[in-house]
Amino acid sequence: RAADPAAAGVAGGPQDPDVLRGGTWIGFLERAAVSATILAGSAEGLVVVLAVKGLGRYAELRAPAAAERFIIGTLASALWAASCVGVAILLRS
Repeated sequence: RAADPAAAGVAGGPQDPDVLRGGTWIGFLERAAVSATILAGSAEGLVVVLAVKGLGRYAELRAPAAAERFIIGTLASALWAASCVGVAILLRS
């Protein structure tokens, strides 16, 4: 059995800080844009936000660790933004 590359400290693994750099800022902007499009009731806007993020990261997604991190991060970020908007709408009612 091969050792886990992340545990061995090999570059390019899921825990490599150089994989998908800038994710904190991109994630913040993504959540703000997703929240705005949900509040505006624009399903098309939501598709555009996620497509632009995917196109912006396209060149970096060849690495399996990057692709996995991108998919999980995008889904988690969008769900978090939608949940926050849902809670805000419920609290306003």
